[in-house]
Amino acid sequence: MKETNNTIFLMDEETGEEVEFEIIDAVEEEGERFILVVPIEQDVEEEVAFILKDISKDEKEAVYKLIEEDDEFAKAAAYFMEDNKDYDIEF
Repeated sequence: MKETNNTIFLMDEETGEEVEFEIIDAVEEEGERFILVVPIEQDVEEEVAFILKDISKDEKEAVYKLIEEDDEFAKAAAYFMEDNKDYDIEF
């Protein structure tokens, strides 16, 4: 995974291809860091957003994982709603 200022590249587990995402927000709460990302190229009418959690410990490069557990997703989504940035996403 590579990260630039506003983009991140993640491996698509199904196709094995790198997919570029735009980082639209980041929050850090209770010692945990989450980023909100959207794919740069989307083939759907509505934008799809994902919340990723930084699971790196003392590594130099951040390592992100898609949040799959409902409770953790709800907690992270609440952090982004509290952050109250100007984007139109329903959680």
